[in-house]
Amino acid sequence: MSGLLLLEQTLNGVQLGVLLFLMASGLTLVLGIMNVINLAHGSLFMLGAYFVVTFHVWTGSYALAVVLAVAGCFLLGLVLEFLLIRRLYKLDHLYQVLCTFGVILILNESTRWIWGTQPLRSSIPPWLVGVVEIIPGAPYPIYRLVIIGLGLVVALSLYLLIGHTRLGMMIRAGASNATIAGALGINLKLLFAVIFALGAALAGLAGVAAAPILTVYAGVGDEILILSLVVIVIGGLGSVRGAFVGAMLVGVADTLGRAYFRQAMLTVLPPSDADAVVPALTSMLVYGLMALVLFLKPSGLLPAPGINPSRIMQLVPTTPVQIQPDRLTAAWRAGFLAVAGAVLLAFPMIATWSGNPFWVDVVVRILIFSIAALSLDFILGYAGLVSFGHALFLGVGAYAVGILAFHGVTTGFIQWPLALLAAAIVAALVGTVALRTTGLFFLMITLALAQMFYYVAVGLYAYGGDDGLVLPQRSTFGGVIDLQNRIVFYYVVLAGLVCALYFCRRFLDSRFGWVLRGAKSNPRRMVALGFPLFRYQLSAFVIAGVICAGAGILLANATEFVSPSVMHWTRSGDLIIMIVLGGMQTLVGSIVGAFALLGLERQVSAVTIHWQIVVGLLLIGVSLFLQEGLYPSLTRLAATAYGKARDALFGSGTPATDEFSTGRRLR
Repeated sequence: MSGLLLLEQTLNGVQLGVLLFLMASGLTLVLGIMNVINLAHGSLFMLGAYFVVTFHVWTGSYALAVVLAVAGCFLLGLVLEFLLIRRLYKLDHLYQVLCTFGVILILNESTRWIWGTQPLRSSIPPWLVGVVEIIPGAPYPIYRLVIIGLGLVVALSLYLLIGHTRLGMMIRAGASNATIAGALGINLKLLFAVIFALGAALAGLAGVAAAPILTVYAGVGDEILILSLVVIVIGGLGSVRGAFVGAMLVGVADTLGRAYFRQAMLTVLPPSDADAVVPALTSMLVYGLMALVLFLKPSGLLPAPGINPSRIMQLVPTTPVQIQPDRLTAAWRAGFLAVAGAVLLAFPMIATWSGNPFWVDVVVRILIFSIAALSLDFILGYAGLVSFGHALFLGVGAYAVGILAFHGVTTGFIQWPLALLAAAIVAALVGTVALRTTGLFFLMITLALAQMFYYVAVGLYAYGGDDGLVLPQRSTFGGVIDLQNRIVFYYVVLAGLVCALYFCRRFLDSRFGWVLRGAKSNPRRMVALGFPLFRYQLSAFVIAGVICAGAGILLANATEFVSPSVMHWTRSGDLIIMIVLGGMQTLVGSIVGAFALLGLERQVSAVTIHWQIVVGLLLIGVSLFLQEGLYPSLTRLAATAYGKARDALFGSGTPATDEFSTGRRLR
């Protein structure tokens, strides 16, 4: 190992760590102090890069372009905080996720609309071009050294700002107890607006610094957002010191891993095998580091003193949307289910009669993702386990079918049971590790473990790697069931959805389901009553994973193609959005959410290429105004309107809104 090469790669790791710190420092302030999960933070990184390129072209001065780009991100942060973020402070974290994901869609699509789809590249200013010898024989680019220096200056400035100024004192007070801070006369609205804008400016500064060394394109901030979340979880929530330490660890570990893993693997593997294994291992390294830290010290390495971790860790909504409202609304919901069931049963005939048989394939895809979303709602809505890696099991089911088909095993009598067994084993392993944590930490460790499996799939070059694997044919069942027939396959998928819904409902109506509900609402009391919560939660996690793997089996057969993207973290995010959009803790709501999200995407994309803006606005609207979700809210509104119309026509009868007339739960 060359000492000069080690020095160069270490500096590269520090430079990457500085970029991550600039992103993570703002994100950890917003999360730790304002208690807001801002997924749009990565979009501010992207806009910082676009702003500096644009202003450099307009003004001809790189220094002025940097100032204008950072100021632009600061002002955009103020606007976002005033229009949206301040309305999220009192909402649960999942609604914040839904709203800020909508902001991501709007900002990313607006960027494509304004700047086009072609990537941009910012040039390094002439006065920063060149190299300097750190030690004799070790040249290093000046611009990268400037980035490292910039990060150190920002870190020192934040330390002085938070620890030794009046504004920092107010920030610490707001982080410790916002209610008391407000009672003492601190203007919390102004304070939070400044914090959010400061975080936006830091994200923009990171984008400015990264623009000359990265390709700038719409969505470039999404991946660095996840790395920033990894950084703040490793370092500790709300801690700028922790963000700095975590960023350095992640940056150096990632860079050195990419530089030296291959050399290490060559000592034990032949070159061809090392080339196949190393890319996956290096990509897994960061997520493995986070999983290790969470397993050993769930609060992070340097958590901020004075911040109440339970305030941040709570992710599951506490609003009483689970209580079944009045009997009239229940009747409307029963009617809705009857009509929806009849339409789904007759849909192939409807599609054929209307001359649009391809719509059967569209609905098949939606039904498959409905099964996956329903399985996540089983643990998210009822057990309070917010998994950000649930799509892992979608991928396990799909890849099990694909790999067996690749080796000539095409019979579903072997493929499907083995795929479900593989998912159960993976879910048991992941759940055993992840259930040591709760809340946001559980979310992040499931994300980490799922991403590790994702990179394993990317490294499976024998099965297509990142390009995916084409199935030779759909599963066969000895002529009993012909999945090649579009109509037959549709009814197989529909039957799978009905079975998943039935078994989830049966589980939830049993003692097992009531223990899960109790563990969600008051785990300490359930432990005091003698219930082994870990076993119940692990069982629920495995059940949900197996059901989701069933959706993966059907997805592989529907597309006759499998790729790692099916288990990427963004797919898990889609499943969470479907649940929140349709209505949590209803099961049926996850199906409604899948139809709403995927159906809207398809319909609006047929009208405009900028359909993501429309979908983003819908997500923001639901998070702010229909927090129960589409299924509970719309059926309740319809029942209320019907009740008022009935009373107006026939006089007062049974009250239309008797919220506590029954103790039953939502079906």
